Amino acid sequence: MKAPKQIFFLLLLLVLGMGLGVVSLAAQNLLDNPDYRKGLELQAQAKQAFEEGDYDRSIQLAAQAQEQFRKAREYAEYLRLRFVAYNLKNRATDRLRYADYINANKNYPKEYAEAKEAFQAAETAFNAERYAESVDGYRKVLDVLKDIQPLTPAPTEELVKVENLRALILKYDLSSTRPAEFRRAEEAYQKGKSLIDRDNAQAKYQLDAALKDYQTVFEAGMGAIAAKRRAEVLAAKARADEAQAPTFATELYMSAQKMQSDAEMQYASKAYEKAWESSGSAIELYLKSVEQARAQAAAQAVPTLPEFYTVRLMPDRRDCFWRIAEYDFVYGDPWKWKILYEANKQLLPDPNNPDLILPGTRLKIPSIKGEKRSGEWQGGK
Repeated sequence: MKAPKQIFFLLLLLVLGMGLGVVSLAAQNLLDNPDYRKGLELQAQAKQAFEEGDYDRSIQLAAQAQEQFRKAREYAEYLRLRFVAYNLKNRATDRLRYADYINANKNYPKEYAEAKEAFQAAETAFNAERYAESVDGYRKVLDVLKDIQPLTPAPTEELVKVENLRALILKYDLSSTRPAEFRRAEEAYQKGKSLIDRDNAQAKYQLDAALKDYQTVFEAGMGAIAAKRRAEVLAAKARADEAQAPTFATELYMSAQKMQSDAEMQYASKAYEKAWESSGSAIELYLKSVEQARAQAAAQAVPTLPEFYTVRLMPDRRDCFWRIAEYDFVYGDPWKWKILYEANKQLLPDPNNPDLILPGTRLKIPSIKGEKRSGEWQGGK
C-alpha cells in the first residue's frame, strides 16, 4: 500500500535535515566520513524514488539514510569529545606542572592530592577512549587548581639581617639615641616575626620596615659613640707622645697608629663594628706603649752604681761591712751589711769573722732593688 505523497515528502525533509545537522557537527573533515557519504547517497536515491512515485522504496532508502547519518553523528560526537579531551589533557598537564613548580604539594596539599587523583582517573579514561569521562576528570583538575598561586617565601634573609642589626644596637646600647625609631622598629620586628609562615608577604613588609628604623638607630648611635671613641684614641695618643713612646716604644706606637688609621677608614665606610674594634685596639696599644716607654725612660734615668768596691785603709775611720753598706753608692743603709758579707765572705781571711776585713779586698756589691751596677768605685767615681 502506498503512503500519501505528503507523508513521504515530510520524511524526506527529515532525512535531509539530519544530513545538514551532521555537517554542522562534524565540520568540513566529516565530509570524508564514509557513513556520512553513504547517507548522502541514500538520501539522493530516496529523493529520486520519491519523485518517481516509488514511495515504498523512497521510505526504505530514507530509513537507510537516517541510519547512516546516525552513525555519522555518533562519529562526529566521538571526534568532538576526543578533540576537547585532548585540549583539556594538555591544559590539565600544564596546570599540574605549574603546581609542582610552586610547591603546591606543600602549600596546597588538599587541592594537590585531589587534582592528582582526578588527573590519574582522567588519564585512564582517555587511554581507554572514554573521552566524555576523561573530559570530566581534566576539568576537575583545572577547577581544583584554579586558585593556587605562588606563596611568598618565608623572609629568612630579612629576619637574619634584622636580628643581627638589633643585636648590635643592644650590644652597644644605642637604643636611647633614637628612642622613637627604636620603639617603632621593635614593634615591626615582633609583628613581622610572628607572621612568618602565616602571611609571608606581610611579614617581609614588617621586617623591611624594622630594618630601616634599626639602621637609622644604629648609624645615629654609632656616629655618636664614634666621636667619643675618636676622642679617647686621641687622648691615648697624646699620652703616648708625652711619654716619648715613638722613641722608647716604637713598635707598639706604630702598631697603634695603624689600628687608628684602619678605624678611620672603617668609620668612613660605615663598617662601624670593625671600626669599634680597631679603635679599641689602638687605645690599648697606645696605653701599652706609654707603660713601655715610661719603663724604658726610667731605666735610662737611673744612675749606674758601682758593682765593685775596694776596701780602703783609713786610720781615722776603718772600713768594715757596716760602714761600707752605709755609703750612698752601696746601699745607704748600714743594716744591710750582711748582704755584703754573705756575698764576699769567701774573700776574708776567716770567712766566719765579718769583722776581719783587710784593706785592698775587692768586694762585689749585689743589686738588691734591681738597680743597675757596673764598674768599680774609685775616689768618689
